[in-house]
Amino acid sequence: MTNERWYANHFRELSPDECLELLGSCPVGRIAYSVEGGPVVLPVNHVLDGGDILFRTSPHTELGRTMISGHVAFQVDHFDETDRTGWSVLVRGSAEYDDSDVSIPEDRPAPWADGTRNLVVRIRPRLVTGRRLLPA
Repeated sequence: MTNERWYANHFRELSPDECLELLGSCPVGRIAYSVEGGPVVLPVNHVLDGGDILFRTSPHTELGRTMISGHVAFQVDHFDETDRTGWSVLVRGSAEYDDSDVSIPEDRPAPWADGTRNLVVRIRPRLVTGRRLLPA
């Protein structure tokens, strides 16, 4: 038997507006997708376009090749180890190539990784959830 207890009152569900605000406050998130060998999770820097998430990658990478009409998850979070508080936002949706010229204007953040990242991927959220870990 364990002495651990679940304290449900230490978690608070985030509203959709809070989730969007937090998504926009983090320059880097994690894209999760599936390939033949199993799930893959990679960090990418991103921007919001309305409620959609946009990032750039190379069409010559596994990530770029996999994003054609794929089901994905996207996650951002922040935790304070000292206070043992934090939050997490999870987006589930579909990814697609975005070939519109105005998807990511040049004045928005460019990919942090070296190389040509000219493939724009748009994640259209189907479900956005989040929760905040409150002080104990």
